[in-house]
Amino acid sequence: MNATTIFHNATVLTVDKDFGTAEAIAFKDGKILAVGSTEHVMTTAGPDTEILDLDGSTVLPGFVEAHGHPTAEMNFIGPDAVDIRASLCGNAEAVIEKLRTAVAEAEAAGPGAWVAAFGWDPLLLPELPRISGAWLTEFSPTVPLSIMHYSAHSAWANDAALQSLGLDRNSEDPGASQYLRDETGELTGEALEIPAVMNVMGPKMHAGAEKFSELLDFELHRMAAAGVTTTGDLAFHPDSYPLMQEYQRTHQPPARIRSYEMSGIRECIPAPGTDPLMGPGTSMFRPTGVKVWTDGSPWVGNIATSFGYEDSVQTESIGLSAGHQGCSNYTEEQLLAICRQHYANGWQMACHVHGDIAVDTVLSVFEQVQREFPRADGRLRMEHCGSITPEQVRRAWDLGVGISFFVAHIHYYGDILSGLFGDNAEAWTPAGAAAEVGMRFSLHNDPPVTPESPLLNMQAAILRQTPSGKVLGPEFRIGIIDAIKAQTIDAAWQLFSDHEVGSLEAGKLADIVVLERNPLDVPANELGNIRILETWVDGRRVQAGIPVKAVAL
Repeated sequence: MNATTIFHNATVLTVDKDFGTAEAIAFKDGKILAVGSTEHVMTTAGPDTEILDLDGSTVLPGFVEAHGHPTAEMNFIGPDAVDIRASLCGNAEAVIEKLRTAVAEAEAAGPGAWVAAFGWDPLLLPELPRISGAWLTEFSPTVPLSIMHYSAHSAWANDAALQSLGLDRNSEDPGASQYLRDETGELTGEALEIPAVMNVMGPKMHAGAEKFSELLDFELHRMAAAGVTTTGDLAFHPDSYPLMQEYQRTHQPPARIRSYEMSGIRECIPAPGTDPLMGPGTSMFRPTGVKVWTDGSPWVGNIATSFGYEDSVQTESIGLSAGHQGCSNYTEEQLLAICRQHYANGWQMACHVHGDIAVDTVLSVFEQVQREFPRADGRLRMEHCGSITPEQVRRAWDLGVGISFFVAHIHYYGDILSGLFGDNAEAWTPAGAAAEVGMRFSLHNDPPVTPESPLLNMQAAILRQTPSGKVLGPEFRIGIIDAIKAQTIDAAWQLFSDHEVGSLEAGKLADIVVLERNPLDVPANELGNIRILETWVDGRRVQAGIPVKAVAL
């Protein structure tokens, strides 16, 4: 059998069980045909084989984003939205000017125009005004204007937007989310947690059927440019299933998706393979689990911690008082009812959780559902895990629960974490505690909360260095091997996809990223600056990469 394509003159990091190194790799019909020495791999060459000399570049398995949101991000920072993230705008003045320009353009466009912006960030840009529905109404009296916090856990809308949406004091809070109200019961324009957040953002944040494929294809190419070939979608809406089927029919996707349907949208999510709405799973798109938001965001104040916020400028900037402690979105009984329903139906559960109190709740629930519904391989997941303790990590390991760490928080917000939580920030996202017990964990960017960059995640987990150069909890650092595995094979394992992606082995899918330099030979503080040269999916080139810079704001 002759190969379609061969890469040689390369350093191939296989990330197999031995973490081997090879010189060449061949693939055919979308799968890896051979990996090994140049001499061995060249035996698969035929007259029509494309043989590519990589000139000493490094080949890795395509990166895996265990916790992404492609069908949400394509709207949040897509062409119909105003991107006001600090990483893009750089200062408060630029944010306000972008909003002012967007409102003026919408006003000129006439009735029906709407301004929806994503990325409000008073922590990185403390000069921003204190946002509220009233402030937005003053800023834009007639044009509907809604703004989402960069965490996606809160949003604000002006009076014109609320009126257009038909939201008023009589509107019921949707699910485990809420519309905030003043002392008289009137809506303030602020929403906390999805789906209330998505509701107040209006029609600009909901791609219609006619634009779904276009926006998703653009989004997945953006991920492929960062070397990502498989991504979880941990906020998947059931309305998107038929749209996803149409996208696959009409496009060649540049990245694979493993979807996690949002709990609470449908009363009951049918067992895998039984729901006509979902359609058949494929290697490109596969329904995998159900997502629950157990608590909220540290930047909003609704995470359930055993400790309070510090008396600091950072705490004051997000409108909280010293000593403030958040709470969970669910009681233990409520969360248990949700997990019982879906885990018993055959789904993997992924619980967003930040606060240590909420972590205890999730672990107790996971222990209970595994006892009630024994399964050989449930791969229950906890997401983000900001203030999880090393003891809780060990308990998770004992229960067979995996963790996906949002360690990029330290790179972008490490100094702010110290301001918000003092000494409690030292153990934020303690990936080293997971490595110590032998857990298979992943690292993620939670895009669009932080820009997609698996290499920068590795750097952050290895160094744990804040923008000012401070190191948070050096005892929780990890090594480069664990870092690579957390963005490849172990992330694939969390997505129930390690049998097909995550390592470079004969028979697996030919998903490959080509790097300018070898991560094993690069100083840790330069990992985020390694240039991505090529990204291949199913043995086809899908993206010539772009440099992903390690920017600290």
